[in-house]
Amino acid sequence: MRKIKVSLILLASFCLAWATQDDPLLEKIETITAEECQAHVNILASPEYGGRGTPSPGLELAGEYVEAQLAALGLEPAGEDGSFRLPWDLRSLNAGKSSFTWTRKKEVVELDSTKDFSPVLGSKQLAAGGDPVFAGFAIDAKNERWQDLKKVKNKVVFAFTRTLGADNPKRKTFKGTKADQYGSFAAKVRAAAKAGASALILVPDPGAYPDAEIALPGMMPVPLAGRMNIKQLERMSSWPSIPVLTCSRATASAIFDTSIDDYYTSLEKRRKPKMLKAPRGTEVAVNVAWSIAEHEYWNLGAWIRGSEQDGEAVVLGTHLDHVGQNYFAALWGGGKVALHPGADDNASGSAALLEVAQALAGSEPKEDILLLWFTGEELGLLGSRAYCEQPIHAHEETIAMLNMDQIARTNPSTMNVGGLWDKPEWAKLFKRAHKRIKNPMTLDIKYGRDLFARSDQYSFHQKQVDAFFFFEGDIDDNLVYHKPGDVPETIDSEKAKWIARDYLALAWALAFEGVRP
Repeated sequence: MRKIKVSLILLASFCLAWATQDDPLLEKIETITAEECQAHVNILASPEYGGRGTPSPGLELAGEYVEAQLAALGLEPAGEDGSFRLPWDLRSLNAGKSSFTWTRKKEVVELDSTKDFSPVLGSKQLAAGGDPVFAGFAIDAKNERWQDLKKVKNKVVFAFTRTLGADNPKRKTFKGTKADQYGSFAAKVRAAAKAGASALILVPDPGAYPDAEIALPGMMPVPLAGRMNIKQLERMSSWPSIPVLTCSRATASAIFDTSIDDYYTSLEKRRKPKMLKAPRGTEVAVNVAWSIAEHEYWNLGAWIRGSEQDGEAVVLGTHLDHVGQNYFAALWGGGKVALHPGADDNASGSAALLEVAQALAGSEPKEDILLLWFTGEELGLLGSRAYCEQPIHAHEETIAMLNMDQIARTNPSTMNVGGLWDKPEWAKLFKRAHKRIKNPMTLDIKYGRDLFARSDQYSFHQKQVDAFFFFEGDIDDNLVYHKPGDVPETIDSEKAKWIARDYLALAWALAFEGVRP
């Protein structure tokens, strides 16, 4: 049983401390600034971080960035052997025995599924082969006067992602809804299959993917929640029965013996379809054969140790990941496959927790503080669920879990804390903390019942931990939620600052002053 620590004397002295001008908390919250919140978000939601899908090269970069910040602050790593990483395992879809070979003049080149190519989520398990042709964008649109797919029957069709002029707002071709109508993965697969192609190879276009050496990033592995299997995944896909894979422009350049970047530039300049053929005698053979295996993922954690050493701790969390390129949209046909930067969701919360870590670094609270950055949240709270099954700090000794997720959009004058609906004593404590720091925003504690199960505090709530959700407010007012437009330039870093300060004020009361509801 948790020890009862509050006495009337302690509570009175606590309230007196809040009323004094030399309140040490007020000095700490001043270190949390809108400028620094914005700076962290600018990095975490930059194109180089690729939307931080779980897993992806961009999420690795984000993890390394947070680790570097924590190390610079001198915080104690929560993992083994001095690591900030807390590993967790999950069944995942992998490339398995998928293969991609190309042949010319009896020379066979076998590509590596770990770096050179990948099957595309949504593809059926099939093998195919034939002469390779690069058919522009694999678009067959007579009304747009654009037909890439003439004479591709029994060919292995290579095609760029997206559409012509996708980054040029002045272009009239393939604009508006037509961009998705013709530029989606599903549209390209259906068009290629209808034209008789034996297989489709998606090649990242230079406008969206500057690195010519990589296939579509973050495609494999795919974490699988529950007991989902390969047959279920194939049933979810409405794609025609041709194998669909991805390779890099560098690989395509080798196969076609020419610069694929130059070919892309010529299409953009000519604004006319142009098919590219490989040298005589070139053949391509592909096979999609999925497998399921355990894969290691990670959360990040750091400690700020308390003086009392009584086994209790306050857990401060947020999620670091976002949806990356949104590949699952290709599988079931909803949403848009494109870079989703996730500036608000949830670079804002991740940045704010770094600011809180900076404010607390070098301090000695009474109780331990555990800071956590989760991954896999966007796939069903996978990282926090995994942590809660094997926590590094016992749930029954956790004073509270505070979570920040999406704190930098919607009404600039209001903020929301979820989880207080049936906890009036906790609500009083939150209100006092809000008032203590003179937060100019209105504190709403009524909204969010329907959202509470959709962020990481819920994993702790299910383990009977008092868990609370710091949030921006009415999600219907967030017009770029889970959309490519969630970019750093349009977040409200001032709002993020004040929510982070509220968050710190509550953590301070619990961990430094021993206050309990």
